[in-house]
Amino acid sequence: MNLLQTMWSISRRKSLINCPRQYILRYSRSQRFSKNTQNIINFSLNDLVIRSSRKVIHERLEDFKNGLEWSEKMISLKIRLGIKEEISSERYSAIRNSSNLKNLIHSAKNRINSLWNTNIFRRIISGQIKQWSCMDRKKFLSNGHIDIFCSPDISYKIQKRWHLLRIDFQGELRNPSDELESLAMVNWAKKNNFLPYVNSQYIVNTLKFINGKWIHNRYLPTDDLLQQSKQLLEKDVNEMNKLVGKMGPLLNLALIPLSNNRYTCKKCSFKPSCPAKNGLRISKLEQNAIEYNNAKINFESNG
Repeated sequence: MNLLQTMWSISRRKSLINCPRQYILRYSRSQRFSKNTQNIINFSLNDLVIRSSRKVIHERLEDFKNGLEWSEKMISLKIRLGIKEEISSERYSAIRNSSNLKNLIHSAKNRINSLWNTNIFRRIISGQIKQWSCMDRKKFLSNGHIDIFCSPDISYKIQKRWHLLRIDFQGELRNPSDELESLAMVNWAKKNNFLPYVNSQYIVNTLKFINGKWIHNRYLPTDDLLQQSKQLLEKDVNEMNKLVGKMGPLLNLALIPLSNNRYTCKKCSFKPSCPAKNGLRISKLEQNAIEYNNAKINFESNG
């Protein structure tokens, strides 16, 4: 069975870093499926709301382009319909009237409205930015043996430069790799027939929702930084393959490290079946004991 990892995206990278076990469960199996077969993941309700919110942003922008304005009720309804499309009718029936879902939809609606009040969106809505387009995250570029999923959500032109914008509903505090992760969008854009090939014609933007507000970061690509970005992707995919290999021929999940962050556990879709469901610290101690015993057995058998 071929388990070679060939796909890179920022969400895959986050999962790899935040919780290796989550990465294995969410992403490693997907590459065993053909393009015509969907790998069904039981996303958490919070994940479903975020996935739906991304679609709502695009739909609301496209309707705005066609002269249609949305009411507050329409935003909430669209988020709810997006969730309904993502899950089974049985699961939707079980949650449709829950206070948790209602609160998450209300929060997502407010988050979208606050996004519309950011400087970038105000300039689009007011017509100051006249040339812009929504992009499809499902489109990828192939770079050697890696399929890179790093499409911007929106591309727009100001004067002679193209801006690439990615929107992150679950923004994390800035890390040293943020710039290189974001600059991967330039390599994606250069493969797009409708966008320029020259690095200096791009500016990369991210809007991340952190601690109740949208944080705007801006990056200027250089040849050196874009090369470092490519190297980061290569390193990540190598780490993904090493992680999958760690399971061994029996695909033993017990050998895959757990998260180091309790916050990651709280919002994880796989928590109900995870060894850490009753506490991360104790589970990590148990896993360390398993790894020690396995190492001891291997040492003695090879001795």
